[in-house]
Amino acid sequence: MKSRGLPDRAGRHVSLMRWGVAANGEPAHISEVRNGLKCACTCPVCDGSLVARQGRIKEHHFAHASGDECQRAAETALHLAAKDILAKRKEIVLPEVAMNASYGLPRIEIAPQQRYAIASAVMERKTGSIIPDVIVEVSGRRLFVEVTVTSGVDGAKLTKIRELGLSCIEIDLSEASYDLRREEIEKIVVDGSTQKRWLHNVRANEVRNKMLAEATLLETVYRGFAMHVDGCPIPARRWKGKAYANVIHDCIGCEHLLAEPSERAGVICDGFRALRRPRPTLPGALRPPPEAFEHPEEDNPINALNRWLAGKMRAR
Repeated sequence: MKSRGLPDRAGRHVSLMRWGVAANGEPAHISEVRNGLKCACTCPVCDGSLVARQGRIKEHHFAHASGDECQRAAETALHLAAKDILAKRKEIVLPEVAMNASYGLPRIEIAPQQRYAIASAVMERKTGSIIPDVIVEVSGRRLFVEVTVTSGVDGAKLTKIRELGLSCIEIDLSEASYDLRREEIEKIVVDGSTQKRWLHNVRANEVRNKMLAEATLLETVYRGFAMHVDGCPIPARRWKGKAYANVIHDCIGCEHLLAEPSERAGVICDGFRALRRPRPTLPGALRPPPEAFEHPEEDNPINALNRWLAGKMRAR
């Protein structure tokens, strides 16, 4: 639970600051420093002097010696502490990497949740046109770590991360108390996994795109009000000896459907490979390359495929 805090001289309520920057430049919790100005700490936002208030009545916290409190200083201080602790511990537990085996069915594991040693860690170093919170080297590969206290990674930044071809994980502290002590932060940013999620994982994308590229893209056709695909490998239905499927009634829920059907892109069916059936020679049956399912501005492979198909149409 975040405390609403105390009003400053202007009457604004600010969150109580439990972390400051010590004289050695490292984050320090209010419980780790001496009382009053003897704490020798500064604000991570304005660099102003802080006083450690460690009385018997009010909650212990830092305050600006000037009496004017910085907005979001408590959030910034927690953000700084989390990044510093991660960089110093030199290890991190990364959550499972998984993906859907087929549309709407259980996921398949690509890599289990695991603890990794961090060979190196650098905070806020510009890479390309973005500045990640922390860049760590794990198993010989660079990994971006974003620590979210207030606002997370927006779409523009995520697009640039994808363009760089690097994996990125988010550690979500948006619901965490600003009073977290060092060992409590370590449990979240280093040892835990429940507050971590992959924003982008290169390996998962490679596996997904390879699986999609090995499948067959079947063109959708409307017959009356029904949307069909011809050449169904099961087959779900037949009409005058020709195989087809109703997209809504047959494809949705089928174990061979690898992605959400799209009226424009069609249906991505893995049935021909899985059932060892010959692929149809229909005009609308395609095998797009893996890169067709990857676009820096699209997380959904079908949206990326739509862009690829549109590009092919323009090139004709």
